[in-house]
Amino acid sequence: MISTTEQAVHSANRQFKRSEHSAVAHCATPTAPGVIDLCCGLGGFSLAAKNLGFQIVVGVDVNLSSLRTFSKNFPDAKALEGSVRSKTILAACAKLLEPFKAAHQPTMILSGPPCQGFSAAGSRDPSDPRNQVLVAVARAVSKLQPDCALIENVSMLLADKHGDRIRRFERTIQQGGFYVTRLVLNAAEFGVSQKRKRAFFLITRQPLDEQTVIKRLDDFKTDSIGAREALDGLSTPNVRPDDYDDDMDYGGVHNHFAMQHSERVMKKIAAIEPGTGPMSYRRLHPTRLSNTLFSGHRAPPAHFKEPRSITVREAARLQGFPDNFRVYGSFANQMEQVTNAVPPPLAMAVLSVLLDLSEIRRS
Repeated sequence: MISTTEQAVHSANRQFKRSEHSAVAHCATPTAPGVIDLCCGLGGFSLAAKNLGFQIVVGVDVNLSSLRTFSKNFPDAKALEGSVRSKTILAACAKLLEPFKAAHQPTMILSGPPCQGFSAAGSRDPSDPRNQVLVAVARAVSKLQPDCALIENVSMLLADKHGDRIRRFERTIQQGGFYVTRLVLNAAEFGVSQKRKRAFFLITRQPLDEQTVIKRLDDFKTDSIGAREALDGLSTPNVRPDDYDDDMDYGGVHNHFAMQHSERVMKKIAAIEPGTGPMSYRRLHPTRLSNTLFSGHRAPPAHFKEPRSITVREAARLQGFPDNFRVYGSFANQMEQVTNAVPPPLAMAVLSVLLDLSEIRRS
């Protein structure tokens, strides 16, 4: 028998296929700048852009669960399942941008390509096939010709061993008529309760002075808060039910369920001092920032007070997502979506500076 969640995924798949076919449908005259989010994930970049007054036009990703989360949180946008290397996908994106260009509304491309091949927590393999997506995004920018673009990835991407790929990426961008400015920023300096260094590539029609960008970003820096303050107001969560349904309203804050830990694991966590521990089940410290949240085989960090791993909602809080941003998909995949996302407060700061220096007017 197929589970409720599996039924929802199959239904979402059909929805995205219909969305792809209807991507060329007529759009009303746009009244705000438009955004295309490539490798959109659950939509962290799009949330930042929406908060800055942009219209989210389309999100593209290969992960159905991420697309489902994206489509639920951005119901007016198209959600296209597919690769940024797909000619069909790029043609659909180009068609969706036509009304914006006809209305002389600025357009922007955002992208957070897969980082597992570059990340210290991933394969760190220069030949990882996921690394190829970065250059594919550069080709998409060159083809779609937005007014500007912003691409984000792990800071390890700028290591010497990835130099050839970065040069290909930047050469492709430059051949499209753009300039590239690199930055490495720590989300902790922008109000995110987490140490998280990220590389950003600001793609513009005119060259930017790196020091000017950095000076503008100083205006957005703010003190971050510790884990206890970040998670304030969240009650002790119930344990996830066996028949968990990601579309059901269980009352309270969404995505706030505890993992089904065994007594042995709970005792193990309880014995770990806050702020210490192995990569798996490392405990948060109540007054300090969280370490970088990772996805994959490693367990999420443990709560600083309760003997359990943090919930998806708590991870979202540490990433800077508001509680009304709901995450869909299987229970395990929800955590992966959240930890892979760009922290919205950091994205908003970089986007604000990029838009101002690009002289793009917002609604």
